[in-house]
Amino acid sequence: MKVNKIEEPYPAITVEDFIPSPSLVRAAAESYDLVDDWVKYGGDDAGQVQYCSQLGRNNVPPAALLLLDYISTHFDPNIVMGLTDNAFPDMSHYGGGMMLTPNTNGEGGYLGMHVDASHHGIHNDWKREYSAILCLSEEYDSSFDLVVHNGKDKHTTIPYKFNQLNVFKCSDNSWHGLPEITKGMDRKTLGVMYWSKDKKGSQIKAKFNNNLEFD
Repeated sequence: MKVNKIEEPYPAITVEDFIPSPSLVRAAAESYDLVDDWVKYGGDDAGQVQYCSQLGRNNVPPAALLLLDYISTHFDPNIVMGLTDNAFPDMSHYGGGMMLTPNTNGEGGYLGMHVDASHHGIHNDWKREYSAILCLSEEYDSSFDLVVHNGKDKHTTIPYKFNQLNVFKCSDNSWHGLPEITKGMDRKTLGVMYWSKDKKGSQIKAKFNNNLEFD
């Protein structure tokens, strides 16, 4: 595995060839065809055209679930990134799971620039620390790369690559998204979210921003 660090606009890393068996990554990608109850976000009101699996591990096909559990048990952001010492994965996969940005049939899949909700949907005292995203699509191009922005004056992209784990530190200013991906393609990812205990912190809902400046 090769680890690449990104310092700006906020801390992130990429881990190439994360899963030892590429064939298992392919099996997980194929398992997206088994899901028929996607939660579909679409249109200008949603700020995105994106499909997500129903929350919880019981709604994830076996191959994809195996990879989610592998990420949770084999990646420790406390060690790799060194920014926390108390973050832990959500093994219920209530936060995270299967994500699909669709454009195979002209759905126009994209993600508006946004920051994720700061706290867990069930455990109100869990604060989001990291998002770990595994790239599953073997057919991809630069339109799949994640755009990241600090909400002020710095931005870059985190590249998408088959069997690569992309991890970024979550904060009030960890803006991320992507324009419409190339027509005829689907962008498949699996996400594991890492949390810490935070009984006193204020909770912030997910929000979108179309007014970020890019020079």
